[in-house]
Amino acid sequence: MGPAELPRERCVHIVDDEDAVRDALAVLLSTAEIKSIPYGSAEEYLGSARLTEPACVLLDNQLPGMSGLELLKRIVGAASNSSVIMITAFGDVPSAVLAMKSGAFHFVQKPFDAEALLATVEEALSRTGESLDIRNETAELRARCALLTKREQEVLALLLEGLNTKLIARNLGISVRTAEHHRAAMLQKMQARSIPQLVRMAFRIGYFNAFNGN
Repeated sequence: MGPAELPRERCVHIVDDEDAVRDALAVLLSTAEIKSIPYGSAEEYLGSARLTEPACVLLDNQLPGMSGLELLKRIVGAASNSSVIMITAFGDVPSAVLAMKSGAFHFVQKPFDAEALLATVEEALSRTGESLDIRNETAELRARCALLTKREQEVLALLLEGLNTKLIARNLGISVRTAEHHRAAMLQKMQARSIPQLVRMAFRIGYFNAFNGN
């Protein structure tokens, strides 16, 4: 049995131009063992963070320079599975509604309700974590698929068309035994326990669409 998998570090990006607010949020998040990274402006965030990576962001609506709403649109446009929690002034309902329409995960109002804010952050982190798991799993499947030889890829493409081993062998002009050998090699390289699982993996990474030029 291999070593236990280390838990992923939970992290929230805080974008707010007020030092006191960033500090207070950082302390609050630390009580739930959540790491935070502070930014004083939208421009600072854009200069440091990778927009294409799913992220959990606490974002002030009122920022100097680029607005919070504009940064929100940039974040969700680059990675729709990011979770952005907008921070709005008390009673600023129109801004909150606009933020939700623009892709915000949720919004919180100043002054903060600590318990409610942490619950929202936990929910957002869970969503973002699931997105990262999916991305990592897809990347792993693509890496395994890249190990397949050209012939194995041809066999896989015919499998996806529903052909059995005998028909695959006939289409490729090889023996049934050779076709079975390639099929077994594919299962091993893709770490699939069965042909149905192998097919699901291929569909998961879009192999079928890529092969058919769709």
